[in-house]
Amino acid sequence: MSFHTVSNTTQNPNPETLFFHPMPTTQRLNVTSEYGLLKTVIMHRPSAEIDRLLPDNYRTYLFEDIPYLKKIQKEHDLFAELIRSKGAEILYMEVLLEEMLRDEAARYDTLEAVVALERCESIMNDLMQIPTPELATMLLAGLRANEARARGFKVSQYLPDDWMMISPVPNAYFMRDPAAVVGNSIISSNMFYPARVRESLLIENIFRFHPRFLKKDDFAYGTENDERYSSVEGGDIIVLNKESIAVGCSERTSTEAIARMASNLFRRGSVKRVYEVLVPPKREYMHLDTVFTIVAPQRICAHKRSFMESPQTRLYEVADNDKGYKLHTEGRTFMDVLRDEFGSLTIIEVAGGDKYYADREQRTDGANVFTIAPGVVVGYDRNQRTNAALRDAGVEVLDFDGSELVRGLGGARCMTMPIEREDV
Repeated sequence: MSFHTVSNTTQNPNPETLFFHPMPTTQRLNVTSEYGLLKTVIMHRPSAEIDRLLPDNYRTYLFEDIPYLKKIQKEHDLFAELIRSKGAEILYMEVLLEEMLRDEAARYDTLEAVVALERCESIMNDLMQIPTPELATMLLAGLRANEARARGFKVSQYLPDDWMMISPVPNAYFMRDPAAVVGNSIISSNMFYPARVRESLLIENIFRFHPRFLKKDDFAYGTENDERYSSVEGGDIIVLNKESIAVGCSERTSTEAIARMASNLFRRGSVKRVYEVLVPPKREYMHLDTVFTIVAPQRICAHKRSFMESPQTRLYEVADNDKGYKLHTEGRTFMDVLRDEFGSLTIIEVAGGDKYYADREQRTDGANVFTIAPGVVVGYDRNQRTNAALRDAGVEVLDFDGSELVRGLGGARCMTMPIEREDV
């Protein structure tokens, strides 16, 4: 069996026209900062699943509006080219998924989990017979009852034609959330909203079964049954340095999940400190990275809010017996923690702190830039005042039009899953 990955030089990352090249035997996982030179990142180019969004369902799928597919793809391609401009390799999730599904055991395991989740076990055998490229597309774009009938699947006569037997996952281009790499450990997310649960299932199986990874023993969270009762999403996980991470306790990540994750990371030797940062459970905050990202050594971009300056941070540390953790309720604010971890701290505020424009640009993810090298970030061009403040602080900003991408309420960092960076 031959597996391939996406060429770093391809100009058109449409999976139907990709240029492939032989891949390395194994993929190194290494993320010890948010700003080390990016080596490898997983992304998903928006595709047919976007066209499943309708006026009566787009909010169920967590969108602010319905994007135009052709335009959102062009924007994503521009974004990808900016990431490649500094030498990073992009692995497309849809291609990895198709390659992983070529293996019969991986295919069966994935479909078994999908049909159980979607409660459509009756079509399991039918799905096993679908050509692999079509199946990969279906697991992202979904399957309506009338489409299943047209294929001759076993479908109840009582299901209406427009019933989604397999739901689409239009949020899949926000690749930050289904999983995260901390050091060389994988956090497999347990997504808060049902509309996103299958994303983590697919990416977890890619890490487990795709021969570029085969990382069955490298998971630090998400593989045990009792870990599936507490939600955690990758957008809440910020790698501060080799020894510490910050995790937002937010609408989508629970304190129970953070405690278990900390214990598992300590046992694996991945980090020594985990900071739990209380984030108000509101959509405008969503994840910790919605309001805060690290853009360079000792420099952050933030939408400063009272919760970041109130003493509500909790610290998990390795226990003396190397089992479990010690928990401290901190008297420090999150900003104090960052100063202590970084030595000093420069805060670049969204819209330069302009009270009239800060909330406006935060609405379009001004703080959610993606750092691809020390002092080099990618972000939406519409956040003009934030980009100007970053540039004034010596940060190189590579900007692009994201008018359709932002309709899902996510920024550049949201659309990426770094799996390898250079150490700093």
